[in-house]
Amino acid sequence: MKKYLAPIITALLTLCFLFFVNQSADAQDLEDSMLVTNPGDITFGAGLTSGSSTGLLGNAETGLTAQIYFTVTEQFRGGVDFTYYLIGERDLSANELNFNVHYFVRNRNRLAFYGLGGINISNTSGSDQLWRVERDIGDPNTRKFGLNIGGGIDFRAGNILIYGEPKLTLLGFNQFAFTGGVRYIL
Repeated sequence: MKKYLAPIITALLTLCFLFFVNQSADAQDLEDSMLVTNPGDITFGAGLTSGSSTGLLGNAETGLTAQIYFTVTEQFRGGVDFTYYLIGERDLSANELNFNVHYFVRNRNRLAFYGLGGINISNTSGSDQLWRVERDIGDPNTRKFGLNIGGGIDFRAGNILIYGEPKLTLLGFNQFAFTGGVRYIL
């Protein structure tokens, strides 16, 4: 239970933060302000991800993330991202593919806050014989499906969005991950 306590508390604090940001944004007159990302915008991004329990060993690992998103309305954006983890253990690799939807609670004046939900497909692979004999942890070649929940923030500077995104994956890797990077608006 202690293993899941920190990610659960973080997810709850993120949701509370997003709720209060939404309430604050509603209280302001935002009718004439510029959107951070407009309907029809396509964004390409890259970033670094830190995952709390990646792969079979449950170690924290760093990964490289690439993503593409399409803004459907002023409130919704959907897309896909791929993260390749730089595993420190020999003969083991891990990656994940995420299909996420962002719901904007604020999308104006160079700053956007959003909630995140989606589907996760996580993969690990390695030397079957090496890992079974030395680690006794079973087959390292696995594919798991999970659910994502989290939030994020975008700061717009011209056609560049600087972003931070905490996310909890349930099932799959069962991990908390934080991704930070840049997105370019086409």
